[in-house]
Amino acid sequence: MGNDPWLDKWLALIQRKSAGRYVVELGCGYGWDTTILLSAGCKVLAADISKENLAKCAKSVRGAQWIQLDNSQPLPFASRSLAVIVASLSLHYFSWDVTMRIASELKRCLQADGVLLARFNSTHDYHYGASSGVEIEPNFYQVEMGTKRFFDEDSVRRFLEGWGIQFLEENVIQRYEEPKSVWEAMAVCSSR
Repeated sequence: MGNDPWLDKWLALIQRKSAGRYVVELGCGYGWDTTILLSAGCKVLAADISKENLAKCAKSVRGAQWIQLDNSQPLPFASRSLAVIVASLSLHYFSWDVTMRIASELKRCLQADGVLLARFNSTHDYHYGASSGVEIEPNFYQVEMGTKRFFDEDSVRRFLEGWGIQFLEENVIQRYEEPKSVWEAMAVCSSR
């Protein structure tokens, strides 16, 4: 597994926008991004659906707060209460209807001018399941023991409809054993 410094270019923005408040990280996984955010002096509320991931992260990454949650369910945050949400490769397990409900829920939780930093599986991510398995709906597949959605530029833009998209780029990252194709986005929550 390689170095994946995707957050480096966003750290000054994250620090400025969060201003000492929690950065909510959806899908903290093994805590790679949690570690980067903490090292930059951010307060982090790291969330994951997996109790096992949360327990491992809490043991190896000191300083964050931890919460178990399912991204497909309403988030336990007050409306307009968050300044920054980071969601790296954690929004792709759902049908399109649920995916769009998640987008709406993220928007509900962010304050006006709040920031979403997200990465999405690309439809070019052939090493990790794009165009493989049983297709349930367009670009949404049954793969191995679960489901996985892959995004093209249009579907990322539909997910972020009504947001101020400041950055959108397809990249290949080296976080895992094989190269992985992702869409990276930075979007600002529009004023209501």
